[in-house]
Amino acid sequence: MIRTFINEIFRKLIHIASLAIPLAYFFLIKDKNVMAIILIILTIISLSIEYIRLNREGYIRFFFEKYLKSVLRSNELKGHLTGATWMLIGFTSSVIIFDFEVAVLALLFLSVGDAVAALVGRALPIGKVWDKSILGSLSGILFCIILGLAINNTLSVQIIIFGAISGMFIELIPIKINDNFSIPIFSGFIMQVLKEIL
Repeated sequence: MIRTFINEIFRKLIHIASLAIPLAYFFLIKDKNVMAIILIILTIISLSIEYIRLNREGYIRFFFEKYLKSVLRSNELKGHLTGATWMLIGFTSSVIIFDFEVAVLALLFLSVGDAVAALVGRALPIGKVWDKSILGSLSGILFCIILGLAINNTLSVQIIIFGAISGMFIELIPIKINDNFSIPIFSGFIMQVLKEIL
């Protein structure tokens, strides 16, 4: 149990480390096309590594099996894409589809909201729904809103709140789509629509 929780912490630290991507987009790159190209390249590299890991013997498969096996989900060990690759796919799709300020928040909500929701939910599994913790989801919403308000200067508070709620809602419900893809796409879609109509 303790080892499982430690492994989950390690996975979510990777999530939080991915915060570097939306922050770089917001503070440094700012150009949608440049960011999209960078993410497309990273996604192609990640998919190539996945293909080699799953289909060929060699150093990459050895590395995953020896050093990363403990932090991979059972479905990832059985041939599914890793969460990190799904995250890059979600990041890339969001940057391409959504406006700059919406994409930045959608990426932030995945990096921070999902990690906070999972860690709080594991530590304090209060109010279980669909095997997820309501307290974890509420914590994720709160952190998303705080971070969104801290970094955003164009979208309204209402849009940020609805975006945070929608991101954590899609993380909570039991759908088969990987939440590293569904969180930024769904929250980004809600924020993009609200931006157009409000």
